[in-house]
Amino acid sequence: GYAFDYEGSKKLVFTLKEPPNSSSRSSNFEVKGYFPDKDCIIVDPSGNIVAQIGVKKEIEDLMESKDLYHIVVKPRIDQAFIAGVIATLDYIYGESTRC
Repeated sequence: GYAFDYEGSKKLVFTLKEPPNSSSRSSNFEVKGYFPDKDCIIVDPSGNIVAQIGVKKEIEDLMESKDLYHIVVKPRIDQAFIAGVIATLDYIYGESTRC
């Protein structure tokens, strides 16, 4: 990316590069299960569960809606990242994320 000064000359500010592909292992997280039912997990590239999304049975019995659900995030996992994944899933499935 470039920055321009008042005279119109440009100065390189940053560049984007692809990370070196040191291994064939995927670096993607995966959502397994069915998010609209709030019954799913998020796993890391090694297959370890990093977060679990669910609805407590007591709450499910009281409410027909699955808008109220819980998330369990494993220690040392970025909670903001998990919240972002869930907000994105809410958006994809036409729901709203409210805090």
